[in-house]
Amino acid sequence: MLNKQYYNEHAHEFIEKTLDVDLKPIYEVFESYLKPGIKLLDVGFGSGRDSLHFYKKGYEVVSIDYAEEIVARGENFLNNEVLLVDFQEVQYEDEFDAIWASAVFLHFNDDEILKALAICHRALRDAGYVYLSFKYGDTASMRKGRFFNDFTEGKFLALLNAQKDFTLEKMWLTEDARKDHLGKKWVNIILKK
Repeated sequence: MLNKQYYNEHAHEFIEKTLDVDLKPIYEVFESYLKPGIKLLDVGFGSGRDSLHFYKKGYEVVSIDYAEEIVARGENFLNNEVLLVDFQEVQYEDEFDAIWASAVFLHFNDDEILKALAICHRALRDAGYVYLSFKYGDTASMRKGRFFNDFTEGKFLALLNAQKDFTLEKMWLTEDARKDHLGKKWVNIILKK
């Protein structure tokens, strides 16, 4: 239930608000599972902040997004491969060692998340990892023109039980790193193929 029009119309504002958000503590946890020089897919790369971080760390990064304005800006900002792709149409097979999907699948309903996990499974090499993050809560609703599917630990575990492709490596809560969202929480998830 992604809203491409929203991200095309608000690309500049979205990038400005998220580019400098510090996710270093989350990167460190995720990277503790990764080997040097691996190939990583950044799904819904948005501002390019995460792709840039992983590229500078020496990973081979492919950045995809489905909003034309986001991709156009990413092509000017990033040094790695940048593609205009709707994730739900991704055809990769055994291509990546890791997938980073920060604040992306939160725009999908439960069935779409399960489909996205199946796409991740196909795109990953054996023993590959996926990082996901969701706003913390148990509601699914439209907010300011976008659909959000929030998760608690229990709600995500129930969803995870509906698939057989991944095992849960780690799930933890963090405070929202954006200064104008103090007091809000996120659930962070690392899955292993």
